[in-house]
Amino acid sequence: MKKYLKIAAIIIGAFILIFIGAGIGSSGAKATVHEKKMDITALDKEFSKVKKELSSMKKDRDEAMAIIDKKESVEKELADTKAKLKDIKGTLDQELAEGRKEIDTKLAEANEGLSDAKAQLKDTQAKLASATGQLQKAEGAPKKLGSGQYVVGKDIPAGRYVAHALGRGSNFFLFDGGSGGSAKVNTILGSAGGIGSGDYTFFCEDGDIIETHESVQLTPVK
Repeated sequence: MKKYLKIAAIIIGAFILIFIGAGIGSSGAKATVHEKKMDITALDKEFSKVKKELSSMKKDRDEAMAIIDKKESVEKELADTKAKLKDIKGTLDQELAEGRKEIDTKLAEANEGLSDAKAQLKDTQAKLASATGQLQKAEGAPKKLGSGQYVVGKDIPAGRYVAHALGRGSNFFLFDGGSGGSAKVNTILGSAGGIGSGDYTFFCEDGDIIETHESVQLTPVK
């Protein structure tokens, strides 16, 4: 407020100097300004000083107006930037929501597939266990051999067996499958006529040869 009052006083003083200068120029007399008597030279100096101050104040005003304009421009640019950021955030939020929805859907499908795979694995394991049990049962079941020769590892698995005559009994042999071909077992099964030894327990290995002169039953034992 004081600055504006000063400006007004300077402007009024300038006009006074102009009128005074005009009067002095016509009469050559001295004038009184701010209670001081001044001739034309002093008045010119005072007038130049006032013009200089007015020019400086105009410059300050122009700079202030430029700052105000720039401030308004910056505020507008800031508002535009905020609006763009809001739009971008809205777009990102939407894309993120859609991405999460897609991920949740795929995760649900994967979990469902995993559950199906677990069920299939459980069923397969059950079938495998059943098949293994059946195989073990089949391997552990008694094996019937008619009279003849049999190769261990081909006709019957290697292992420990109890040989039992299915008829009256006869000779039963087990030959070493090696180059020697020596007899590992040479016995008579059954007890007919009091000459048989009844059942006979033996071990046989892959390559050994079983020879029986009558039907026998081989039961696997541990």
